[in-house]
Amino acid sequence: MLCPVCNGLEQLAVKCPTCAMQTNDLGRAVDLTAPYAPYQPDDVDFNAEMTIMDNGPETQSCCHIVFCRQCRAAFEAEVAQWP
Repeated sequence: MLCPVCNGLEQLAVKCPTCAMQTNDLGRAVDLTAPYAPYQPDDVDFNAEMTIMDNGPETQSCCHIVFCRQCRAAFEAEVAQWP
């Protein structure tokens, strides 16, 4: 499974739920919360960032942090993984 946003195949297009402005992708949530290890392979904690979405058939997703410049608020956005 791969995240199309992390791999540059798609851009994350999420609108702020408060003001409906386009948000900025700050990257994977696990990158902001995990310990910093510049020489550790990305796939070491791969299962830690995977979650199961509640809608439809079970789909693995990559959790990204997005930021709204208008509201100055950050929140999580789920990106469906590609097989």
